[in-house]
Amino acid sequence: MSNNTFQQASPPQPVNTRDLVQAMRRRSTEHLQTVLARVFARADDWLFDLAKKDGVPDGSPYLHAMRALRTSRAPIERGFRDHLDRGFEGLGRQLREPGQPEGTPELTLLEESELEQHLATNLIAEAITRIHGNQLDELAARLARMLGLATLDPEHSPLSAHGLAGAIRKAQDGVEVPPDVRMVLFKYYERELIHDLRELLTDLNARLAAAGFNPAGVQKPAPRPAPAPPPPSADGYAGAVSDYGAAGAAGGPQEDRAVFDALLQLLHSWRPGNQPGAAQGRANPDQRPLAAPEMMSVLSLLQSSVPNSVTEAINRPEASLAVLLKNELLQSAGRIGLPPDKVSMSQDDEDAVDLVGMLFDVMFDERDFEQASRTLISRLVVPFVKAAVMDRRLFLYKTHPARRLLNSLAEACEGNRGEGPQERELLQKAESTVDRLIAEFNEDIAIFETLEQELRSFLDQHRRRVELAERRAAEAQRGQERLEQARELAAKELEQRVRGLKPTPAMEDFLGRCWTHHLSMIALREGAESGSWQTALTVADRLLALLPREGVPAAPVGPAVQALREQIETVLASSGITGEAAQDQINALATSLDLLAKGQTPPPVAPPVENVIPLPERRSPATVAAAAALADLKPKLEVVGGRDDLEVSESDVEQMRQLKVGTWIHIAGEDGKHHPVKLSWISPISARLMFVNRRGVRVLVASVEELAAMKQEGNLLVREQENVFDQVLHRVMGKLKTEAN
Repeated sequence: MSNNTFQQASPPQPVNTRDLVQAMRRRSTEHLQTVLARVFARADDWLFDLAKKDGVPDGSPYLHAMRALRTSRAPIERGFRDHLDRGFEGLGRQLREPGQPEGTPELTLLEESELEQHLATNLIAEAITRIHGNQLDELAARLARMLGLATLDPEHSPLSAHGLAGAIRKAQDGVEVPPDVRMVLFKYYERELIHDLRELLTDLNARLAAAGFNPAGVQKPAPRPAPAPPPPSADGYAGAVSDYGAAGAAGGPQEDRAVFDALLQLLHSWRPGNQPGAAQGRANPDQRPLAAPEMMSVLSLLQSSVPNSVTEAINRPEASLAVLLKNELLQSAGRIGLPPDKVSMSQDDEDAVDLVGMLFDVMFDERDFEQASRTLISRLVVPFVKAAVMDRRLFLYKTHPARRLLNSLAEACEGNRGEGPQERELLQKAESTVDRLIAEFNEDIAIFETLEQELRSFLDQHRRRVELAERRAAEAQRGQERLEQARELAAKELEQRVRGLKPTPAMEDFLGRCWTHHLSMIALREGAESGSWQTALTVADRLLALLPREGVPAAPVGPAVQALREQIETVLASSGITGEAAQDQINALATSLDLLAKGQTPPPVAPPVENVIPLPERRSPATVAAAAALADLKPKLEVVGGRDDLEVSESDVEQMRQLKVGTWIHIAGEDGKHHPVKLSWISPISARLMFVNRRGVRVLVASVEELAAMKQEGNLLVREQENVFDQVLHRVMGKLKTEAN
């Protein structure tokens, strides 16, 4: 039944409005106190479970929180009832003195704890409005009519989103409740209230309607459309009225509504026969469309397990999930006692099945789901068909709870191979979310809101862990680049000093290995302007000055080397060479210089392998492109280089240069799919871009030129960053355009 549909006497009998307010007060108080009782029960169970897992029976903070919750329960329940009583007394006063509100609240400064409570209250009010906004608006309009007001201020109604959300905050006034317990109460109150509010609002609207208090301009109830197919409207919307009412669908953003209208037109053109919204069997006069309760019954029967049509569509990519699912739905009508050959689908139901089927078709074809995740996502098909049949706003509102839940589940599953404990935990949470949706979704969309909030909270924790891994990856990459920069600077200093000279093998080994390492460490720790840097340069200059020169008579150099012994030992110590090993190095330097001065050839020196510090490998662009096409994007760092021989488009280079931190791109793998990686950090040293996988692990570090080359080769895609639902819906539209033409 539509929420806007109500029973009304014609003409209405006179009614005592005060008695009506009192009846509404009793009904609302009883209902909301039941909600609060469930809040305490669930919060108590949750804290008790955490206390058991904590393993500290006496000192567990969760146990202390549970005791505080139980101690504060009675005064909070009294405060909750008092708040409701005051709210309804205010309505009664407005009946006696129409148009006179209770007063204007004064502006006051809030403590930080109070500010958190106000923010929590506002979040609850927003959630209530998203799910039950239409019914709340209808109730407010009827109450305003009863009070003789043009509009009813939400501040002065205990049954507005603001009034209902504020009840839990007002109930705690004057009660000592630990902040963490307070937030637990807010969270569970939000979930329970959203889940259980529809029944109360429907009852209250029906009472007011029966008393003749209709919203302004409403003369008679808006009946539910007859089971027969409605005539198509001019805008292709087919005059559908969801359980939330036509006003709810029409109130969506203009851009989203335009996209949806265009999508419906393409869908109707795509169907065989080009008949707008016509199901195949509707042309048969012996068939009738399934009524709404019948459609819900059939979908409920298929909800507990994955339908055969979904399994077949997954195993046969060329098959159409929408077509297979419609056939199975009609065949399943026999399970509720309807002859399958005598029923068909209404235009609106067929639209819903087609759109959801195409949406999941695209998801299965183009998203990076492992087999276990594909099976998990396939279990969502029937619940989402059910949600789409019940509420067309699923395709209109980006904030629709079912839409947001699918986005969160896709984020949890896409690219997740369960390689680590955190990834496996995330998959388990996604699986438990789907299990609850299958078990608890009857005909109340609020379950999507509840599950999405729980999963989003879990994802927020996971994102924080990933962000920590990204910061560590960025720090490691920055350290590596600083080391490369320091080594290049040390190599440049050495090159300038030995130009035109022929050092002995021992001196060449000392300067190229130990001295450049020592100099690079100084550059990292103290900088090239420090005194240690100048001292190290002096050691090299004085050693090189001992080499024989033309026109200068040879002289023993052993004493000069020994005079530099302390400075040389400092250099050797930075490479781990001390004691006798350091003395052997110094003696080798002196001996080689003496032999050279006598005109003899100094012997070669083979440095120990363990003391050699290799320079970073530089790779060609071809090697980089091949390495980037990782089939599974294992956590392996690929540092690229060699830009001179790249032939790339300037527009592609500019596009890569415009990438912002946080942008996801897709890199082709050997499996033929493009795997998502995120731009996590841009080096201030080399301007290279570091990309990480969904676990925050580095997978690629490249320059904009190399990224442009990968794009030209088809190994890199840059897609507009939207939520999964929006992306897939646009892909469905693209496919419909292609097939319709």
